Amino acid sequence: MSEDKPPQTRTYDALNTRNLAAKREYVRGLEQRRDPEAISLLVECLCDESWFLRQLAEQAFLRLGAEGAAVLLPLLEQGLWFTRSSAAGILGRLACPSAVPGLLRLAEDANRAVAESAREALLEIGRSSGAVRIAHVLHRAPPDVRRRRLEEIAARDAALAERIERLMRNEEIMAVEDADQLTDDHPAVRASEDGFEWEVLTSPPLPRESPAPAAAGGAFSRQPPAGAEAEPPGSGEDEGGSTV
Repeated sequence: MSEDKPPQTRTYDALNTRNLAAKREYVRGLEQRRDPEAISLLVECLCDESWFLRQLAEQAFLRLGAEGAAVLLPLLEQGLWFTRSSAAGILGRLACPSAVPGLLRLAEDANRAVAESAREALLEIGRSSGAVRIAHVLHRAPPDVRRRRLEEIAARDAALAERIERLMRNEEIMAVEDADQLTDDHPAVRASEDGFEWEVLTSPPLPRESPAPAAAGGAFSRQPPAGAEAEPPGSGEDEGGSTV
């Protein structure tokens, strides 16, 4: 009596095959399905040792957008280094504000590639309406962690770091408990930014230094005649300061 073939499990043949076309079709099929099981299998692809398969899964998650972002958040805290790095990169490119707490922790990762991916992701989120979320988390971080993260951001984008520090000084915004509602489009954030821009526009201009008066006899009175060798600086004064 022949044995029945076991049902198809979560480990599909394409995960082990060297056929790149098969892997591409497999990931495309999961992306098109978009059901919870398909999303879970895409996560498994991100954890696979095959670089090609991970790249396909990353592209699929980017096309899925916010729909698939939530399942990536746990990957920031677990898994092999390349899985954590991939998850950070995707969440950054999706400008996912809810990933900020995990990314700030991941920026301390012992693996340099993972830490760098987390820092780049924070920059992308900060430049895409997420600066206030970064400020909100850093405001509650220990001072040494806050300083390190701000220095890292400033080294890459000084304007963004300055804006984050300015937002951290806003007590009303920092007192918001539901951080998920905080984006750069939040009314309180926009009011704060509008007030800052108005202050800059209406502040008096900085005083300019007046030019030093020209020496007696005109600016060119001490120039040597054409063909004569110029005197080195100070050669026309004695030790007491008088001219010889």
